[in-house]
Amino acid sequence: MWLTDHYGWRGAYVGLALVPLVLAWPMLYFLFKPLDTHSDAELEEPDTKAALESGLTLGEAVRGYRFWILLLSILFAYQGFSGIGPNLLPSLTDDGFSRDQAASVQSVFGISIIVGRVVVGYLVDRFWAPGVAAFCLAIPAAGAAMLHGSQTFETAALAAFLIGFAAGAELDLMAFLAARYFGLAHYAKIYSILYATLAVCSGTAPMIFASVYDATGSYDLGYSVASALFLVSVVLILMLGRYPKEFAAGH
Repeated sequence: MWLTDHYGWRGAYVGLALVPLVLAWPMLYFLFKPLDTHSDAELEEPDTKAALESGLTLGEAVRGYRFWILLLSILFAYQGFSGIGPNLLPSLTDDGFSRDQAASVQSVFGISIIVGRVVVGYLVDRFWAPGVAAFCLAIPAAGAAMLHGSQTFETAALAAFLIGFAAGAELDLMAFLAARYFGLAHYAKIYSILYATLAVCSGTAPMIFASVYDATGSYDLGYSVASALFLVSVVLILMLGRYPKEFAAGH
């Protein structure tokens, strides 16, 4: 918002382009060095080797119900996340917030994505991941409901935090659950299909959400549908059941 006010929207895009170039690239180049964490001897150890070689093929995963449960939960959840994210700022200004206030709420949304990834990463190492996922998908349902109708700045900021927290957690949960339920042998193929589903939602949901606004003159219906989608995802993710014992060695 500051860049737009001082340099126009073109200048703001240039500023955004400088972020990965000036900040991200130097950190990656100077601070992140590949480490050979496993020697050849370690990779040949029975437990490690078994973990890397065990797992369902893509065909086996697709023929099982868990793959479709996980895929559909991602589909519904990210239709909600991706629809809300790009439309949050215009929906807030439509409700009477100033551009600065709306941008502040959007910033809360962005910060909460980072918080969600750290916190949920800690939790899934200690608790049943589908249960953690169900909680993470329930709180954005509440957040989307809070954005229905008029709200105070504090309410909007809290709603944005709840939705962003879950949005940040869901991507990591997808990766973790894919490894837990399908193993590591063909992990890349299976994960790529799940991620492609997420990417399709990220590309289509913002347009659908905005189209609802064009048709109704309000974002309320979009928030109501998003809230319902999150709740459907809660039910689906709990249907994954216990971790398969045959893939437990890799974790």
